[in-house]
Amino acid sequence: MKKDFTKLLKYHRKSVRVFIRSKKDRLLSVLSLGALGISVGMLVLVLCSIVNNGYKALTTTKILLSFDQIGHMDPGDSGFRDVCIRHIQGALEKVIQDSVDLSNHETRRIAHSVISETAHYDFAHLVEKGALLSNTSVWFNASSDFVSSTPGNNDVYDAIRQKLVAENRVKRFFNSALFTNSHSKVPESAGITGALIGSLLTITVCLALAIPVGVMSGICMQELLKRGKLASMIEVSINNLSSVPSIIFGVLGLIVYLNILGVPRSSALAGGMTLSIMILPNLIISTRQAFAAVPESVKQAAFALGASEMQVIMHHSLPIALPTVVQGVMVSVARMIGESSPLIMIGMVAFVVDLPRTFLDPASVLPVQIYIWANNSNIEFTKISAIAILALLVILLILNMIADLIRKRFDHFSF
Repeated sequence: MKKDFTKLLKYHRKSVRVFIRSKKDRLLSVLSLGALGISVGMLVLVLCSIVNNGYKALTTTKILLSFDQIGHMDPGDSGFRDVCIRHIQGALEKVIQDSVDLSNHETRRIAHSVISETAHYDFAHLVEKGALLSNTSVWFNASSDFVSSTPGNNDVYDAIRQKLVAENRVKRFFNSALFTNSHSKVPESAGITGALIGSLLTITVCLALAIPVGVMSGICMQELLKRGKLASMIEVSINNLSSVPSIIFGVLGLIVYLNILGVPRSSALAGGMTLSIMILPNLIISTRQAFAAVPESVKQAAFALGASEMQVIMHHSLPIALPTVVQGVMVSVARMIGESSPLIMIGMVAFVVDLPRTFLDPASVLPVQIYIWANNSNIEFTKISAIAILALLVILLILNMIADLIRKRFDHFSF
């Protein structure tokens, strides 16, 4: 009887321990799934917020104006711009003259602000092409002030809006300028193309300089450099450089590249060279870790077959370490592609209207452009900045896909 009771007691204790262990396992699973759900939820929330702000910028409001008699206009004339503006204002006044009192100076000024400030550029372009003849109707961009005004805030805008809607002279179009234009002082004419090209040029310069130097330096430190005080000193210095704030590299680029070497200010070359120094320590560290993970047996087998040290590195160690090296490169690119402070230091915050065509042309980059637009008081610029953020994410996604293809190509070398 006593033995049966003892067995029963031991069985009960084991059952309790198993129950407690199972309960802890379930609790850990719930906490892990909860943390994963929070992470995914935050990511979805951020993406939804960006898309919600950005999709409105994909369309623009345009107003239809009709021109009866244009007459002869010389684009080379010094007053050509003023003539274009007067033609646009005159066509607008013909449409709204029954809705607002144009004899009042303030009312007339507000009425003229319905059309975008850059509409005269479109008008001049049509004149130069010879496409603007008599009895012609043209769609012009509406100003952001008119588009963003809510009913009841401005009586002049309300009256003009009712008149335009009644005559079907206002319509939403796809905002092609967003993907063809560069920076502009008005949101309806601003685009991300200039900053996008500048970012691609800057990334090209940065990777072309940083990848060869960083990978070769990491190989040298891990495979060729003998262990000693010098190697330890270099290793400590590189580890310290990897944690230096990015703005310090901007100061370094300003002093060395711009002031000493004379690299053109605000150019993609200056930006790429500055960012290449910033990501160089991370590339060296990731390359060292990748080559340190290569099995020693592979190296010894290659040496036993008579391979030289360079042949072992290039033919055996590098293919095995390459997926990890590529992953380190992508981590560095992810850090570099969103940097703005070092680029602001070297002048890439300048107002650049023309599209950069070479590495020496003045350029801006998407992070700096996002910073400028997000700080603008005009709400329409905030919507465009959301599109720029999505473009930045698309670039990063494409680079990650390329890196993933490279990793899969060399995955069969993994152990």
